[in-house]
Order: sequence, then C-alpha cells, then structure tokens
Amino acid sequence: MEVILGGISSLLYGVADFLGGEGAKRAPAAAIVLWAGVISFPMILVVALVVGGDTGPVDLLLGAAAGIAGAVGLVSLFAGLSRGNAAAVAPTAAAVAAVLPVIVAVVGGERPSTLAWVGVAVAVPAIVLSSWVADPGETPRGRFGYGLAAGLGFGGFTSIIGFTDPESNLLPLITSRAATMLAVLALTGLGVWKLVGFGSVPRRVVLGNAVLDVSGNVALLLAVRAGSLALAAVAASFYPAVTVLLARLVNAEHLRSRQVVGLVLTIVAMAAIALG
Repeated sequence: MEVILGGISSLLYGVADFLGGEGAKRAPAAAIVLWAGVISFPMILVVALVVGGDTGPVDLLLGAAAGIAGAVGLVSLFAGLSRGNAAAVAPTAAAVAAVLPVIVAVVGGERPSTLAWVGVAVAVPAIVLSSWVADPGETPRGRFGYGLAAGLGFGGFTSIIGFTDPESNLLPLITSRAATMLAVLALTGLGVWKLVGFGSVPRRVVLGNAVLDVSGNVALLLAVRAGSLALAAVAASFYPAVTVLLARLVNAEHLRSRQVVGLVLTIVAMAAIALG
C-alpha cells in the first residue's frame, strides 16, 4: 500500500512542480510557495480537523519541522528551474530526496526485501536520467546548490513527517503548512528571498500548485505510515518523470534518449519495489 500511495504522491507532486516551475518564470519562487500556502492552508485545516485524530506537541512540532524543510525544498527547486538550470537542479534534487529517507529508514532498522532493494538501486539512476535535461555534451553544473538544497528539503520533509504518530492522522500537516509559510516570510525578512503581492503572481498556476501540493503531502503522509519509510519515499520520488512528461506534452520539449531510458527504468524500479 505504501508504494501505491507513494506513487500517487509522485503524480501529484510532479504536476504541482511543473506548475510551480512555470509560475516561478513569472514571479519570485518564494512568492509562488507563500501564496500557494495561503490558499492551501484553509483546505488542509478543514480536512484535518474534520478527520480528527489524537495528537500532542511532539507531532505538531515534527509537522512544523517538516514544513520548514519543505519550504527550503520548494523554493530551491522553483528558483533553480526558473533560472533555466533544470539540468543540474532536477536530477540532484530527486536523487537526494530519494536517498536521504532510505538512509534514515535503514538506520532506524528497516530491512526491505532483496527485490525491493533492487528496485531502490534502479530507482536512483532512473530518477536522474529521466530528469536530466542538459543538451548533448553539456555538463550540468553551476547550480548544483539549488538541487542539493531542494533534495535535502524534500528528503527531510519525508523523513521527519514519517516520525509522527499515526493516531494524529492529518493534524501534523496543519503545523507543517503554517511553518512553510512562516519560513518563507522569515527568510524574506532577512533578505534571502523576495516576495511580491498576490496580484503579481500567476493566480491560476498558484491555485493549481496549492491544491496538488497539499494533496501530495496527504498522500505521502499516508504512504510513510502504511509501511516501509524507505519504499514509500522512493515511490514518492518519481515526480521528475511526471514533470518531464508534462514538459513534453505542454511545452513540446524534446525527450533525450537518456530520458526515455530513465522513464523505462522508472517503470522497472516501481514494479520491483511494488512486488518486493
């Protein structure tokens, strides 16, 4: 079940990230993240309170910590993509986001099956290849920091939110979403990031990103609680393949041969993880 839910979160995140990257071409990345948070916060607040749950300060603090990590990941990803550095940003972010929770899971005592480990081993090159959009002969460098920061942020979100008590249901996502907005505002106040008003952002894009991103968060939280953190995290890390396919369909971007190989390996990796 964790693999199915992780796959659903990949689909939702992939579309959300495509919209976020498109929006960040027209407005600061931090503004996209902030206003998406403003729109999505009432949604997750109502849903989480209706679902209910038994939570305490620890779960809410873990949710907030995950939200801060997520804010760093989102702004770093959108900023890197908006600067035309997808060749360096996307593969690095996706690979780090997949590997970090696996390390956390193994340290925590998880021992996936041999077939599942084969899927994990195939997943990392699959993610890198499917999201590597550099032109032939071009080496993706220069913006590696954006990808690393994004990957650590996303991987941190997955790892931290996985430690919340299942009895808390969706309640930690309330503090998570609130912390994401506060982190953006705090770093903007320090001059690290730049914001603009709601009227200056592509509102339909932000709305779509908000709904899909918070839905992806819900699917991911359910995935990490359904079973193996390692397998859920890897299954949730195939979002670059979705983003790449959308870029091909919407923006008519050409798929390189390595991306096609990456997409094929993605299917192989998902099958191995699911069967394992």
